[in-house]
Amino acid sequence: MTSVIAELFDKITAEQGLGRSLDHEGSANYAVQKTLIKVATDHFIRFGYRRANIAEIARDAGIGKGTIYLHFKNKRELFFSCLIAEKRELLPQLEIIENFPEEERLKAFLEVTFSFALTASLTRALLSRRQDFAALIEEIDATILKNHDQNFTEYVINKLISPVTHNLDTDDKKTITNVINLATLAIGYLPEMAFDLPGQEIRTDEFVRTLAMIIDRGIKNT
Repeated sequence: MTSVIAELFDKITAEQGLGRSLDHEGSANYAVQKTLIKVATDHFIRFGYRRANIAEIARDAGIGKGTIYLHFKNKRELFFSCLIAEKRELLPQLEIIENFPEEERLKAFLEVTFSFALTASLTRALLSRRQDFAALIEEIDATILKNHDQNFTEYVINKLISPVTHNLDTDDKKTITNVINLATLAIGYLPEMAFDLPGQEIRTDEFVRTLAMIIDRGIKNT
């Protein structure tokens, strides 16, 4: 049986303009696509969107430039497909969390997503190096992103917040979800040196656990 979060991922990645998932693992195209995603992700992180070069990506992937276009329409689709692949690394953990007791899901979800925000290299590059991705950001369809956010918001409210709160109306829950989203984005901006400042050193895993605990308790006590 497919998990709710897996269905959500499939729904989001089916949106036109947000890239594509890899073909299934047993297909003839899977190995080539997986290599392309790995190499392209490295190039986008190193050079940004504008300076990343399709010909160089193809060369480092060991294929001809034209072969890329058999799998991805253009550089834009390739980039978003790299983002999808990065985010899909979260899926196994989120599927496990769905089977947790209701009282434990929210905190576990926060810990996983905050940890991801600190370690997802391509997502962090997109957030923190706007100048390197400006051309791409200008192309993004705001309607697509709005639909993406709405789907995710509904999941967080229905599966994580509503089961553990009894005094919040729909608007309150949406506001809390927006705060969680913004906190996750803000974490993505944090440089590694932020955790090593004199007098306030903290391990990243301790930071994640503590922040998740504070938000989880705050929501449940509201």
